Amino acid sequence: MIRRIDHIGIAVDELEKSLPFWAEALGLDVEDIETVPAEKVKVAFLPVGKARIELLEATDEDSTVARYVAKRGGGIHHLTFEVDDLGAALTRLHEHGAQILGEAPRIGAGGHRVAFVHPKSTGGVLLELVERRATTEALGLDIRPGVPILLYLRDPQEKLWGVLGRLDTAGVVLHGIDLSSFDDWVAQIERDEESVVGPSILFVPMGRVEKILLDRASGHLPSLADRFERRTGRRLNEVLAETERGAE
Repeated sequence: MIRRIDHIGIAVDELEKSLPFWAEALGLDVEDIETVPAEKVKVAFLPVGKARIELLEATDEDSTVARYVAKRGGGIHHLTFEVDDLGAALTRLHEHGAQILGEAPRIGAGGHRVAFVHPKSTGGVLLELVERRATTEALGLDIRPGVPILLYLRDPQEKLWGVLGRLDTAGVVLHGIDLSSFDDWVAQIERDEESVVGPSILFVPMGRVEKILLDRASGHLPSLADRFERRTGRRLNEVLAETERGAE
């Protein structure tokens, strides 16, 4: 039923203030940052071996994390186990009299199904169960410099696409373009026209980052990087390198 410890959730007041210790002082890599509307939190994941640390910042003063921080000042919020079959795990827990929070599993960080077991049933620990989709697990998360990503921003809302240059507690460096200009840029390259729109090297402060996703295929839909290569006959990194040299 249980495969491993997936992560330990730690409630924090602000991610920007907390990340320097975990990422810089301890030297852990930031794997992913995203907002989870259903839980009213913004989270950052930092791998430690086969498990991860999850830092949680409340996005709404009415959220459970906000109430936890207000009462305790932050700290370990929950422990998460990865399970093969969430439905089967919950059935077994019900049979043993465990109290499950909520009526049904819901979607958590990374788009995975999750459920929570009340601390009254575990001896005082909020327990989360997560069921990872096999396709997501097989692909893994590999957010590192040089890979194509999608960057979702807030205040104001924007969507950017391009190649990651750097990701740290200060923010994100991206060699990319506004997602709405993607087709226009590709069409320019197809027609060998002079650039009207095109990629730039952008720095986005971490405070504006809502979500970072790898540019991946989805079902029958290819990734944007694959679409770029198919339409232009050229590799994305090569074109971006030319763009960078042209700007010097």
